[in-house]
Amino acid sequence: MVSVVLIGGLAGGWLLLSRDEAGPPAGPTSDRGNPVRSATAKEAKTTEAVKLRTITGDQLCAAVPDDLRRSLVADAEYGGRDASTGAATDTEKRAACSWTNSKMDVGNGVLGYRALSISVAAKSAETRNAVEYATDRFDQDKKAHERRVNVRNGKRIDGRTSGSAFGELKALKYGDASYSQSSIGMSGLKTEVFVRQGPWQIKVTYGGDNRTGAKYPSGDETRVTAGKVAELITAEMAKSADKVKLTGPCGIVTAKQIESAFFPAAGGPSVSTSDGRIEQTTCTWSVKEVVKHRPGQEFTARGGELGFRVVDWGGGDTGSTFQFDRDAKKYDRYHDKGGLTDDRLHVVYEPRQELSGLGEKAFVVVSSTTKRYDKSAPPMREILIKVLVGDRTVEVTFRGTTTGGGLVDAAGYRAPFFESAVAQPALTKVAKTFLDGLK
Repeated sequence: MVSVVLIGGLAGGWLLLSRDEAGPPAGPTSDRGNPVRSATAKEAKTTEAVKLRTITGDQLCAAVPDDLRRSLVADAEYGGRDASTGAATDTEKRAACSWTNSKMDVGNGVLGYRALSISVAAKSAETRNAVEYATDRFDQDKKAHERRVNVRNGKRIDGRTSGSAFGELKALKYGDASYSQSSIGMSGLKTEVFVRQGPWQIKVTYGGDNRTGAKYPSGDETRVTAGKVAELITAEMAKSADKVKLTGPCGIVTAKQIESAFFPAAGGPSVSTSDGRIEQTTCTWSVKEVVKHRPGQEFTARGGELGFRVVDWGGGDTGSTFQFDRDAKKYDRYHDKGGLTDDRLHVVYEPRQELSGLGEKAFVVVSSTTKRYDKSAPPMREILIKVLVGDRTVEVTFRGTTTGGGLVDAAGYRAPFFESAVAQPALTKVAKTFLDGLK
C-alpha cells in the first residue's frame, strides 16, 4: 500500500512536467513587441573580437523589479539575497544573483520554499569570439539537457519510480535561441530557462516545494514565472557595452586610475556583495604589467591582485569603531607573537603603522606568507590599508609583486619582487581615490 501511494504521488508530480494549462511563454510577455532579439551568431562577424558589457551580480538583481521579485520570493527571515561576480575580464565575464525563502506564504494559507536564481556568462578564446563560444556552448548544453529527459507525456520512460525526473524541452522565443526544461528533484519542482543572447549564456531557475497542501507548485506556474524573469534578463544583457557602467562601490575606481598608481594593465573588477544585517561589498582587480616580447622570448611580469572591501557595521557597541580597533590590536598581537603558523603556511607581520589623511583613522600593515610544504616558493607579500569611515570600515589590499620583471635576457633583469616603498604609495593613492568617491 505504501509503495502504491508513493508511485501514485510521483506520477502526479511527473504530470506537472508536461501539463500546459496556460501554455509555455511563446514570446515576450509584454506588449512592446520583441526588443530583446539581436543578430544571430551566423550574422556576427566571426573575425572580430566582441566587446563584453560590464555586468555584476547586483546589476542582475536590479534587473528584476522589486514588486515582481517579492511576489515570487518574498523577503525572508529564513533566506535572503546573494549576488556575486565570478569573472570580470575583457575575455570572460560571469555574474549571478539569487533569492530564497524557506518559509514563504505562497497563498491560500500554504507555506512553501521558493528560490529564484539568475546567472549570465560570456567568454572568448583565441580561436573563437564570444558569440561563437556562446553558440557552441548553448548547442552542447541543449543536447545534454535533451539526453537527460526521462519523462514524456507525464510518464517516466526510464523504467524507474524514483530519482530526479526531467521533462521535455520546450522551445521559447527569447534572445537568439532559448528553451525551458522542468524537473522534480530534492529541491522540489523547478523550471530552468536557457537563453543565448549575442555573446551571453543566460540561465534562470525558479521553483520550490510546499510544506502544506499540494507538494509542489504547478509546472505552469514555474514555467511562466521563469519565462517572465528570463525576458527581463535577456533585455538587460542586450544593452550595448558602451552604454552600461559599473555602479556601487566597485564602480568608483577605474582601470586607468589603478594603472596610473601601479602599472598597466588592470582587469576587472569581480564583485561580491552581501546584504544581510552587516552589508559587505568586495571588489577584486587583476593588475599585471604587459611585457612586450617577440614569440619565443622568455619574460616575467610583475603584478598581483588588488582588492577593496567595504563593510557597513552600523553603530552600537560592536559597530565600526569597535571592529577597527579590534583589528588593529589583532595585527599588533600577530606581530608580537612572531606571526601565525600551521602545517602548511607561516605568516609574519611587520609592525603596524598608523596613517594620516585617510578617513577618521587608518593603519597599514605588511605581511609575508611562506609555504612550509614548498621551500622553493618565494614568500607571498601583501599590504593592507584599513580605514574607519563613519559606520563603515574599508580595506584596500595588494598581494603580489611591484618591481622587476621584463625580458629575462635583458641587461639588468631581475625577477619580479615586492617592494614596500613602491607598494604603499601606490595603494595609498588608490585608497584615497576610492574613499573620495564612497558615499
